[in-house]
Amino acid sequence: MLSQSSHAPSTLTRALVAGRYVSARCRPHPRLHTPLPYLPLLQHRNYVPESGSSPERIAIFGGGISGLASAYFIRKEFPSANITIFETAKQTGGWIRSRRVDVGNDEDVLFEMGPRTLRNATVTASLIQELGLTDQLLYTDKTEPGATNRYIYYPDRLNLLPSDIPSLSDVYALWRSGMLSGVTGLMADFFTDSRPDTLVDETVGAFVSRRFDKRLADNIISAGFHGIYAGDINQLSAKSLLGVPWELEGRYGTVLGGISRISSSSPQAVTLVHPTDYDTAKAMNRELHLDDKFARKLKNAAMMTFKDGLQSLVKRLQDAVVAEGKVELKFEAPIQHFEPVEGGMGIEVTSGVSFALLPSYSLLTPSQPRDNPSTSTFDLAISTLRDHSLTPFVTVQTVSLFFDSHDLLPVKGFGYLIPQSIPFEQNPERALGVTFDSSTIHGQDNAFGTKVTVMMGGHWWDGWRGFPTEEEGLQAACDVLERHLNITEKPVAHLVGLARNCIPQYTLGYNERLTEFAKNMSSTYKGRLRVVGNQFNGVGINDCITGAWNLARGLRGTGWKGRSCGLDRVLDSREWVIVPRSELEYQIKGQDGGLNQGAAEGLDRRE
Repeated sequence: MLSQSSHAPSTLTRALVAGRYVSARCRPHPRLHTPLPYLPLLQHRNYVPESGSSPERIAIFGGGISGLASAYFIRKEFPSANITIFETAKQTGGWIRSRRVDVGNDEDVLFEMGPRTLRNATVTASLIQELGLTDQLLYTDKTEPGATNRYIYYPDRLNLLPSDIPSLSDVYALWRSGMLSGVTGLMADFFTDSRPDTLVDETVGAFVSRRFDKRLADNIISAGFHGIYAGDINQLSAKSLLGVPWELEGRYGTVLGGISRISSSSPQAVTLVHPTDYDTAKAMNRELHLDDKFARKLKNAAMMTFKDGLQSLVKRLQDAVVAEGKVELKFEAPIQHFEPVEGGMGIEVTSGVSFALLPSYSLLTPSQPRDNPSTSTFDLAISTLRDHSLTPFVTVQTVSLFFDSHDLLPVKGFGYLIPQSIPFEQNPERALGVTFDSSTIHGQDNAFGTKVTVMMGGHWWDGWRGFPTEEEGLQAACDVLERHLNITEKPVAHLVGLARNCIPQYTLGYNERLTEFAKNMSSTYKGRLRVVGNQFNGVGINDCITGAWNLARGLRGTGWKGRSCGLDRVLDSREWVIVPRSELEYQIKGQDGGLNQGAAEGLDRRE
C-alpha cells in the first residue's frame, strides 16, 4: 500500500517544510507567486463565451502517447473539428520504442527502450479494444513466476518479496538478509503523534522514517521508488505519491490505525480515495464497455504487452487518428511560442523546424519565435509540453541483452530492484534494477535464450554533465549482471538506450506548485489551453491515456468553453471518501447489460 501513488495525478527537489527552504533548483517559477484573480473551478463550469457550439480548430502540442490519445478521444467528442498535432521529433510515441534485433540463424528478439508492459487499466483496455489490438496481446498470468516473484537485492544477494502471506521460512530468510531491520517500527505508528498542521508536505523518506523506521524506508521503500520513478525518496513528495497513507494520518492520526478504522466501518473491502478519482471510476463503468471475454482475461492477468512490443499501440493509435483526414500530424515542428488571442477566445500558436525546446521551457512564459516560424490561430490547444517550474526530470539508461543460454538466471521472476542503502561497492554502476524479460513475457521472440534489461541512472545521475556512451553502458550492465547474478557469458545481442530527462520527479511541495500553476493557467488562458501528460497525470502509460480520456470528457458539450486547464483534480478541495474497492474496478456488464464481478482495476497506474 505504501508504494501506491495517489497522484492521478498519481504522478518527484527539496523544499520548505517546518522551517526548511526550497532549493533554488526547484523553486517555483516567480510567476506562480503572482496573485491572479481566480474563482474555484466548479464555479467556471457554466462560463460560456460567445462562439460556436464546438471548436473548429484544435492544436495538440506533442505527439507522444498523451498527445495521440488526446487527439483520439477529442476527435470522438468533436468529429467535425480539424486537429493539428505538432511533434518535435521525426516520429510519434515519445519514449515508447520497440526494436527487433537479429541474433543469427534467421532468429530475432524484441527489445523495449522504454516501458515494457502494461497493467490492467480500464481506459487503456477500452482503447486497445477499440483499436482492434486485443488479438495482439500477450498476457502474464497472476500465478506465473514472472508476476509473483519479485526481488530486492540487499545487501549482496537476491531476496524474494512475499506475494502472499509469507511463511516462517520466508520471514526468516528476509530477517537473515537484514532487509527486515526496522520492521518492528511498524508498531511505532500506533504510538507516534500525528504530524503538526503546519507540515503541509514531507519527503517519502521522511514520512516513512517518522511513522515507522528509517531502515524500512532505505531498504525496501527506496527500491520500489527506483522501479517506478527512478527517484530519490529523500526528495519525492509523500503528499503526492503516498496519498492514501498521508490522508489516513491526517484523518486518524495513524496510518495502520486508520486502515483498521475504515476496514471496520464496512463488511466490504473498502479504501480511501480522492473524490475526483472516484468520479472517474464511476464514469468509466458508465461509459466504457469491454468485451466479456477480454475483461475476464484482464482479470486473470498481472500485466500485458503486444507481440511486437508496446510501440504497436502507438502505431495503431496514430493510424486511427489520421485515418479520416481531420487530423494533421506535423513532424519536426516544435512549438516556439503561443499566447491567448485578445479577448481570450483562442490560442495563437507559432511553430518552426529549427528550434529545440530547452529544459527550462515554461508554459506560462513560452519562448519567443525564431527561424521562419509559422503562426496559426486555434479555438483550443492541448499541451503535453513540460514546465520547468513544476518538476525536475531524471535521465535513465536501459541496456537490453540477449544470451544464447536459456538457463542463466538463478531464479525465475519479474526481476529485482536495488535500494538506496546498497553499499557503493555493490552498485558502483548506479543501477536501479534488472528485469528478467524472458521470464516475464513469452511470445515476442523466436529465439530461445535469456533476455534481461538493466536500468541505470535516475536520481543517481543528478547533476551529471555527461552520461555513459553506448559502449560504457553495455560494459556497466555486464558488470552488474556478473556481480549480482554471476552471469559471465557474453551477450549475442544488445540494445542500449539513453532517455534524457524522461521521468518527472514529483518532489517536495509538488502539490502546492501544481495548484498555483493550475490557477494561473486557468486565469491566463481562460480554458483555451489545457494540459495533459506525465508531468501532470502520473508517469505511466495508463496515467497518460486516462488523463487524455478525462480531458476529452471535460471538453464534452460546452465544457470546452469553460475555464478548466485540465487539472481539475488538484483544484478539487472535497475531502477524500471511503468507498468499496469494487466500485473502483471495472464491472463486467454481461450480455444482459447487468453488472457482474470486477475485471480490471480502473485506477491502476503502474507499468
